[in-house]
Amino acid sequence: MPASAQTAAATATAQSGPGETRAFNIPAQSLASAISAFGRQSGLQVTLSLATAGSIQTKAVIGSFSPAEALARMLDGTGIAYRLSANGTAALIGAQQPADGTMVEDSVVLDQVLVTGNMGRNALTGAGYQGTPDWVYQEPASVSVVSRDAIRNASARNARDLLANTAGVLVSGDSNQNQGLNVNIRGLQDQNRVVTMIDGARQNFQRAGHGSSGLTYVDPALIRSIEVEKSSTSGAGGAGALAGSVNFRTIEADDLIRDGEQSGAETDLTIGTNEYHFSGSGSAAVRLSDSFALVGGISRKKLGEYEIGKNGSVGGDWEGLGMDKPIFTGSGTTSGLLKAQMQPTDDTTLDLSWLHYRSTFSQGTTDTTTSGSLREDTEDVTNNTFVAAFGWDPDSELIDLKARLWLNRVENDEFRPKRTDGVDDANVNYGMKTFGGSIENTSRFALPFGDLSLNYGMEAFRDLGKTTVTGAAIAADPNQALWYSGSNPSGRRDMISGFANATLDHDDWLTLSGGLRYDYYRLSGTSTVFSEPVQVYNPPSNCLRYYSDGIRCRVWGNPAYYSYEYPTEDVHVAVSDSKLLPTATIAVKPFDSVQIFGKYTEGFRPPTIMEALIGGSHVGSYGPANAPNPDLGAETANTYELGVNFSQDNVFQAGDSVRTKVVGFYREVDDYIALGTVDLGAVQYASYVNLDGTTRMRGIELEGNYDAGRYYLGGSFTYTDADYASQYTYNGTSYNTGQYVIFGVPKYRFTADAGVRFLEETLTIGARVTHVDAQKQEIGTMQTLLSAYATDSYTTLDIYGSYAINENTKLRFAVNNVTDVAYLPALGAASYPAPGRTATLSLNIRF
Repeated sequence: MPASAQTAAATATAQSGPGETRAFNIPAQSLASAISAFGRQSGLQVTLSLATAGSIQTKAVIGSFSPAEALARMLDGTGIAYRLSANGTAALIGAQQPADGTMVEDSVVLDQVLVTGNMGRNALTGAGYQGTPDWVYQEPASVSVVSRDAIRNASARNARDLLANTAGVLVSGDSNQNQGLNVNIRGLQDQNRVVTMIDGARQNFQRAGHGSSGLTYVDPALIRSIEVEKSSTSGAGGAGALAGSVNFRTIEADDLIRDGEQSGAETDLTIGTNEYHFSGSGSAAVRLSDSFALVGGISRKKLGEYEIGKNGSVGGDWEGLGMDKPIFTGSGTTSGLLKAQMQPTDDTTLDLSWLHYRSTFSQGTTDTTTSGSLREDTEDVTNNTFVAAFGWDPDSELIDLKARLWLNRVENDEFRPKRTDGVDDANVNYGMKTFGGSIENTSRFALPFGDLSLNYGMEAFRDLGKTTVTGAAIAADPNQALWYSGSNPSGRRDMISGFANATLDHDDWLTLSGGLRYDYYRLSGTSTVFSEPVQVYNPPSNCLRYYSDGIRCRVWGNPAYYSYEYPTEDVHVAVSDSKLLPTATIAVKPFDSVQIFGKYTEGFRPPTIMEALIGGSHVGSYGPANAPNPDLGAETANTYELGVNFSQDNVFQAGDSVRTKVVGFYREVDDYIALGTVDLGAVQYASYVNLDGTTRMRGIELEGNYDAGRYYLGGSFTYTDADYASQYTYNGTSYNTGQYVIFGVPKYRFTADAGVRFLEETLTIGARVTHVDAQKQEIGTMQTLLSAYATDSYTTLDIYGSYAINENTKLRFAVNNVTDVAYLPALGAASYPAPGRTATLSLNIRF
């Protein structure tokens, strides 16, 4: 019978390459048991497929070895030969004659035995914090991963919750009515500073409003993992990235189909309290042949208007609203995934996928000046992501090619009902279409002094932003459309990038890496700007006496009737720039379990369409408000990192594991772009500007975990400090006053997560404590967007657990904010405190 050597606990054991040393403690025992122990301790996901193992006994393996060495020692004398490839796949090929020409006594001929490793970045889970795969703790960079297990255990109200405990990462909570998420990495967010992707396809949507603008729409139910890079890279996906990237990876066939099966499916159902009405998803995969598989999934979630915590006070604007819960925080979300995974030839792969997302919700508030009347705008957001990924990896060290084409389209349809006599109904469509592709190849060389790999390629993408407005009032007065399209302008942005990176590994203890990236962008479009109003007398019938020409009025009626006209001016903007960006990394391993690394990167972020082409005015007002900046330049950043990876098994007892990553960083940002106030003649406008001088950011990030099987303890810690430049220049004039749009982050934040496992590790009960430091507004010339963004410190407690009823059915529960604390989340708005105590119950079934 097939015997799996991957236990539930070992599923969390991450993956090491065949040449990397690990600690092994495998006693002499039967072949099946030894393969099971080898799988747990090597990190290779092992499947033993044979008719019978007979009475074959393996030898003991105790000490530090590479997986290849450990496997050789374990099988020594059994007569079983094996092959272990560079990508971590081993094949055990049955009984063979030993060197002395005799057969091992009691040996039997086995069917082919495959020992496969879910290696590298394709790993679903591992022994790290919240199931982080082991490759993260072997990567000489500040990288974090939210695993599939962590996504399931989060019982997320929305996608923002998934990144809440990741070191160095925050998600803005100022738009709790909106289901989009806005990621902040190390104090930088908005305007594509953080590149967000789905399976490598960028989602560059921006929408201006009273808060953060960069929004990403994705459903957690169809995501297998989230990868976070916290600095720039010389590789695919790094073009135009200043603060790093977040890549949401969707589920694959191997996530659903067990080894030896041809199909698989699972369903996940969740209900909860505090307006967590329902969340359900179903996904399935089938292998129609050895080279073709189909994956499909669908998800539905329904949320209501949650209540905030009862303990404590959030203060600020919330108390003035006189309500017991935030309004318009309900939503309905539906998502679907269709993916085809193919292997046209033995050395090529082709994946085609379509991810559809739709969310309906409302935005608005109460108007306290009109007896608390509601101002509700209905929203309908759709996001479609299409990806085609091709791989070619022939039997050559010179070719490991990956190519990707993708299209992402976000449409936000908004209906704004009449509010006042001057602001009638309007239908607005905010759209962003981004398409692009990348191609890269990796060539590997064995040199006398080490192994050299060269990664090189190109990527390019285009943003097409378009805002359209319709309505009876707008048809009568087209200038009213500028209330919506002015700050969300239409335009085009192109970017192309070439990159190359060389990595040298010497004797498993030294890694040297250096790369270059060349980024070029061009942005163009037309902005419409309101000029200074002109006083116009009318109507002509109010003229009591004309001059002899019969045209000029000599005496006007008393009083004179006059009005104002608001002239508009079209300003065409076309900007372009380029930058050569180096990166360098050095990593050393003084011990097998410790890696120390230093990294230097340069980043380059061009302005977005919104920043370069802003115009129009605020809803309901005519006259000057916003103006573009034709001289707006790109942001650049230099980032220095020093970090330590620690990864070791069998530390305090057999079978335990420790995984830790600590990174300190220092970043300098030049020409930081912020929204400031500028004077053009006698008129003042809001315009995006480059801050003079250097904005400096520094911090420390830690993620770690200890897992002893029966219990575990992990957590994360983040310290971030920022010193922003204090003035800016526009059209040759310097300004050191005004309101900048900058989102500050709390200096300190930590999470401690611990749990125990019972009943042969089928029952898990855990608790998580999170503390976030206060974020206060800086007074004077440096202000963030609104005073509402000042938040007090807070501490929350969550409990969670799961019980594996059998190998196919698991029950999960969670209680978030157990102590029912009333608080404003970091980067949140005073009108939208966090949800109070919320309990959820989930059932996961695999077929």
